Amino acid sequence: MIKRVATLVMLMTTLLSGCFSANSFISESKDKSFYLIDTKEGTLCKGMTRTCISLSIIASQNGVLKPVENAYQQKITGPNYPRSLMIILLKPADNSYLATALDNNGRLYSLPKNDKTNTAWQALNDLYNANYQ
Repeated sequence: MIKRVATLVMLMTTLLSGCFSANSFISESKDKSFYLIDTKEGTLCKGMTRTCISLSIIASQNGVLKPVENAYQQKITGPNYPRSLMIILLKPADNSYLATALDNNGRLYSLPKNDKTNTAWQALNDLYNANYQ
């Protein structure tokens, strides 16, 4: 009985302290067959996982992300470089792919995995690793 109470107290403490969130229940084994853009958070994610990179990382480069600019044949422009990149990813000028809305409020979009989106992911990942690893 005491062990049960202690377990319940620990669980409640953990829940109340905010250690569990909706994202903590997203499994890394979820669908990774596409990229997900969260326009509110400004992130690019590997499908329905928590593996995400903030688009704001390019602000430290003054918007220069040559592999992406070369792949999309578009320049990332200021003053809001992350937003510019998001627009390029959501609607490439050559209409080579279509972003698919995943909700009704314009927050979540699915991007297909292809040469362009893979290049964008890799460039952002390389930039993240150069800055934080």
